Amino acid sequence: MDEKSMIRYWMKTEVVSVELNTTIRDAASRLVERKVGTLPIVKRDGTLVGVTSISEIINVFLPDFVNLLSDISFVIDFGKLDELSPYDLEEAGNMTVNDIMHKPVAVEESSSLMRCLSIMHQQGLRDLLVVKDNKLVGIASEVDISCAFLTGWINSPCED
Repeated sequence: MDEKSMIRYWMKTEVVSVELNTTIRDAASRLVERKVGTLPIVKRDGTLVGVTSISEIINVFLPDFVNLLSDISFVIDFGKLDELSPYDLEEAGNMTVNDIMHKPVAVEESSSLMRCLSIMHQQGLRDLLVVKDNKLVGIASEVDISCAFLTGWINSPCED
């Protein structure tokens, strides 16, 4: 397989990640500081064990009824709920990423772009984690992978 058709050629190798015992507050700080939305969770040795995201951290602070309603457009103002209570902040401050993480979807660094694109499409992912021997080595966004795939298509000669 051609090197340029593998994800390792297109992935970003500078990945923002945290360990299992990282507080949600510290995780949020990392996401905001680095302006990323997906946060892989690793063991000290770099082994990928989970993933969370900025939207899952934000979800910690949303009122419970938001997830129960299919249409929230009729709620014009959340009133008192617009202000986080000290209780909410303290409770969230005591949580770790281990409390909100889920099983990661990852591919080996030798995976083809078509495989990566298919997995992202099927799983509804914006970012795809890349591993080598279960150790996190990269991350590729939907834009990274789609551009790589389309570059190959645009640059391939047409046969008559």
